Amino acid sequence: MQENKEKRKKVLMIVNPRSGKRRPYFSAGKIAEMFAENDMELAVYYTAPDYNAEFLVKEHAADSDIIACCGGDGTISETISGLMDMNINKPVGYIPAGTTNDLARSLDIPTRSTKAAQAIISGDACPLDIGSFDSSYFVYIASFGAFTEVSYATSQKAKNLFGRLAYFFSAAKYMTKIRSHHLKVSTDKKRTEGDYIFGAITNSTSVAGLFKYKNNSVDFSDGKYEVLLIKKPRNIFSALGICSSMLRGTYKGKYIEFFHASELEISSDKPLDWSVDGEHKRGGKTVRIKNHPQAVRFLMKKELTE
Repeated sequence: MQENKEKRKKVLMIVNPRSGKRRPYFSAGKIAEMFAENDMELAVYYTAPDYNAEFLVKEHAADSDIIACCGGDGTISETISGLMDMNINKPVGYIPAGTTNDLARSLDIPTRSTKAAQAIISGDACPLDIGSFDSSYFVYIASFGAFTEVSYATSQKAKNLFGRLAYFFSAAKYMTKIRSHHLKVSTDKKRTEGDYIFGAITNSTSVAGLFKYKNNSVDFSDGKYEVLLIKKPRNIFSALGICSSMLRGTYKGKYIEFFHASELEISSDKPLDWSVDGEHKRGGKTVRIKNHPQAVRFLMKKELTE
């Protein structure tokens, strides 16, 4: 008589071999062994210029029980975009291997591949809000302006020597020289207008190693974004005041606006360049951003879900 065994779970693992400054360490054999020991079947696909993570999700997700990826913030963003387009709500796992790994920092996901894989095997599926940027999707941030450029352009040597201060030294230097954008920002609860040099709509505690919110101030599944807008300072002293507030994590002052919103419409005097999940994106004069509450289930360590 045949034993009634539970069906083995199938895991789709998408790996971006070009993530970060160095190729991510990913031992397919070791990870496959871990999954096999837990009665799970692993299928690994590698991205290529013509086959990004979004494409691979759309090709193979329907036949899998868990969707996972190994790569940077852009790879996990593509993975989840594919799931959102297909309207598939399957648990998502993540082995971070990028340069900044902001989402992993926020969710306290281990960067060591075997530990991250263990979270996929034994972790709990926790709800995570996902955003739409016009007709596309993003996971944790859409930003524009001064700090977007500075945070990704600051030299690695300066980062190693000064840490977060390196960003602010660079930012204060250029802040008063950067052209501002006249924006009209409408949300589900308020409207504001002014000349801004930076804006960030986030569902994260860490952004490019620069902005940090306290862990207890961000709820990843409350249907709301943390919105930070910075007006152009009048002089270097005002710029230093902005940087000081950001270093302290207070995000208060004459030139800083901080609030929460579920939906935003941002209209500018000219088309804006955006950074969406760490990737450059060209926006129009009007951009619509919407939070989709608890749209995906993210596999995380159990102690973080209690």
